[in-house]
Amino acid sequence: MNAPPDLHHAVELGGARFEPIAPGDVPRIASAAERASAWLWATYASFLASYGQSSARAVLVGPAGDGLVALVRRKIRGRDHLDLVTPPLASDPADALAALAAPLASYNDDLETRVLWADLPAAAAAAARGWNVQPYEQEYVYSRRAVLDMWGGEYRMLRKRVNRCKREADPVVRAYTPDDRPACMALLKAWQAEREEAVQPVFDFGYTAAALELAEAIPEPWLVGLVIDVEGAVRAFAFGGLIRPGVGCFFILKSDPAIIGLAETARVELIRLLEGCDLINDAGDLGRPGLAQHKREFRPAAFVPTWKLARRG
Repeated sequence: MNAPPDLHHAVELGGARFEPIAPGDVPRIASAAERASAWLWATYASFLASYGQSSARAVLVGPAGDGLVALVRRKIRGRDHLDLVTPPLASDPADALAALAAPLASYNDDLETRVLWADLPAAAAAAARGWNVQPYEQEYVYSRRAVLDMWGGEYRMLRKRVNRCKREADPVVRAYTPDDRPACMALLKAWQAEREEAVQPVFDFGYTAAALELAEAIPEPWLVGLVIDVEGAVRAFAFGGLIRPGVGCFFILKSDPAIIGLAETARVELIRLLEGCDLINDAGDLGRPGLAQHKREFRPAAFVPTWKLARRG
């Protein structure tokens, strides 16, 4: 990635050094997520690594409490600015966040410091310490076993669409390889072009492209990818992996919308690959009715509410 050097270099904050994220950081981020019993989709280490590969921002990783924290660095009003992607991944995230508040306020001067995604316990603790707390969205959490079984009437629509895809498209599911990147990028660009005029655009092009590039550098179980061929051409790809033992992340899915049931098939097949994950976090629905309907076909076992936090000074 051609990222400007003024964002992608280390900073000192509160006596600690924060370094630009690299694929080699993924295992230690996942270890910190385990210590913190993390649930949030944005705590997924491979997302953080991909999100940081941008010309408009950097993700920096450094110590926080007995764990670590990921900061997002951007230019706001022409000035260097740091926010937290999520609360610190530590055994006591509230205390770790409190310890960072003053150094971040000093670094950001008169601009507010934000936490982009927070769970309910972190939001409650932050509110008690003077942070402004706003509800954001709910993340869908699936039971892996229930999705793969697709048992009973509540899974009727999912079974119907997956079976129709198998019958009409004869999809071939296989592991993603670096040789698939050009075809996946072409599919991603076509998918993005169709949505540029959407009322609610999706801003995942950058980190999806980055994930395709980083896939060779991030091993399983932290990043698992598949592609689906239809008539010899790539028509879908998907990625996910381990947030922490027992909890997986459904990270990325792009598919040809003209093939009925292909998106559902890709989702089921990636969930099948996430062995060792009893529960799978599939993020929110961005307020898009069609996406919400699609994700509800998988009969979420739970919803995880998320919050945005902000504090000035």
